Amino acid sequence: MAYDALYLGSNLNRRSHKAAEDFGVEVAKILANAARTGNLGNSRTYLQFGDAGLAILECEVNDAIQFAYNLTGEHDGEVLNQLSYCATQMVTKIMQIARERASAGGTAGATAAEVINRMDVTLSETKDALLEDFKHGMMGSQRLKKDPVVSIISNQNNSPGAVQQIGVGDKFSQQAFARNHQPLIDAITKALASPEFTNLQPEQKDGFKDVADTLLDEAKKDHPDPGKLSAGGQGWGSWQRS
Repeated sequence: MAYDALYLGSNLNRRSHKAAEDFGVEVAKILANAARTGNLGNSRTYLQFGDAGLAILECEVNDAIQFAYNLTGEHDGEVLNQLSYCATQMVTKIMQIARERASAGGTAGATAAEVINRMDVTLSETKDALLEDFKHGMMGSQRLKKDPVVSIISNQNNSPGAVQQIGVGDKFSQQAFARNHQPLIDAITKALASPEFTNLQPEQKDGFKDVADTLLDEAKKDHPDPGKLSAGGQGWGSWQRS
């Protein structure tokens, strides 16, 4: 299956930065609470770093895995390599923040270092386990499968590029929407008439159709507004990932 490797790489890179940003926010909350309760330098504070880092890593790596599989339909080769790099960057960035903030505490010394080192091991082992599952086409106890909306549009339109423009990823090209609004109309129309759409759960059908109708209304105009199509596409992407 053809896919845009540069797009995959740039999207995964954004995800690694997001994981670090989210962890930084959680660490700030943990330290603020520790300061209020007089627990700065307490080992429990740094254990909370580990809990927060692990939760963010698992969530973001799994989300990246689902995105990559939605886009490519592959779980080995270059896709696995790019995901491995993304997940490794997440661990590296999270651990850099954890070590810097633990060091800034100043009073915990060897205790903080020991806790943070254990955190590093836990995150690395978790990252490796998630990637091993992906390599074998698994996510947890379930086989990897594409999200329903992505499968529908991919099957009806037979174009990974159109899937990318309609519902996969964080950014949408206004120029692409303006140039290609007829293929967009065709893909959505076929999707709404497909057996895959019929088999969706009622709440999935409603969400799919609401965004599809908005996109169709704008795309059918003689001079569709690229900004509105882009915003609609972002809404589709957000609903599809929910």
